Amino acid sequence: MALESTKKKKFSVLFDRYYKRLLGYALKVVKQRDLAEELVQETFIKVWENFENISKEERSIESYFIKVLKHKIIDNYRKDRTRDKHVNLYKLNTEFLEDVDREWELQKEIDRIYEALPLKTAEIFKLSRDKGLTYPEIASQKNISVKTVESHISKALRVFREQLKDYL
Repeated sequence: MALESTKKKKFSVLFDRYYKRLLGYALKVVKQRDLAEELVQETFIKVWENFENISKEERSIESYFIKVLKHKIIDNYRKDRTRDKHVNLYKLNTEFLEDVDREWELQKEIDRIYEALPLKTAEIFKLSRDKGLTYPEIASQKNISVKTVESHISKALRVFREQLKDYL
């Protein structure tokens, strides 16, 4: 019991002597007070756990504190980099899946609009947009006038614009 009390007193002296210096060092490196305080606390916990193994020379105790704190900062940096990497990967995957979902929904809506168009208008619009045929080529293929092709294309575009306004 007396040994534990002596250990606590010695540790208390070390805490009072080194806390501000270690905090200042940590603040310079991590630039966030909460994180710096947390790292210094973890340093003192590590020192407490290994207290009996520390050399009795004050100079080596100070260097031991600095060494432990440095390792805590490095570990934190590595942990943050790994976390950031995983967060970024998750965001990319989520954004990709959201884009795929939006494209899928848009394609379903386009298909639904095609089905709702009058058959002749849908055929002419598909020849224009899907096959890339010009108005005169469509007119020739369907045995209709270019003006009729223009009329069907205009009608289809009007319906698509109206139906897809939420996607535009």
